[in-house]
Amino acid sequence: MAYASRAGRARTSARNPQAHAICDRCGFRFNHVNLSWQFDWAGASLINKRLLVCNRCYDEPQQQLRAIVIPADPVPIINPRVQDFVGASQDTRTTQGNTTDAVTGLPVIGGASRITQTDRVRVKQQTGEPPGGLNETPGTDPNAPGNDDPGLPYDNTDVPETGPLT
Repeated sequence: MAYASRAGRARTSARNPQAHAICDRCGFRFNHVNLSWQFDWAGASLINKRLLVCNRCYDEPQQQLRAIVIPADPVPIINPRVQDFVGASQDTRTTQGNTTDAVTGLPVIGGASRITQTDRVRVKQQTGEPPGGLNETPGTDPNAPGNDDPGLPYDNTDVPETGPLT
């Protein structure tokens, strides 16, 4: 009959005695100094799972469990200035003949106003539906209270009508 040591994989020495311990994963007996604590990521830091495991059972902490640390928002500037979009908009079509301002060196756009075939100012972002739709007057809300004066978009003086689709 063969002899099986009760020490398992632990080393026993009379000159340098060391405590034995059981691996929490595989159940084999090892020297306590050879077992390691199992750590895993939780948020931005490692936490101890309170498992003593042998080298063979030890799992490296999984990086996909690590939280992504996003840096703080930048400090806002003092006294900001917002662009004047109304003043910066243009109603001209860029054509040949652009000039340069002698003082600032900036290009000055030459061109003509955008107009329709009936010499009305063109609506640049016309919204609406084809004839027969629920909103044939683009830029207005048919369900708005007080439809007598729904307001005119894009500095128009009258409500643009949609024509037939051709």
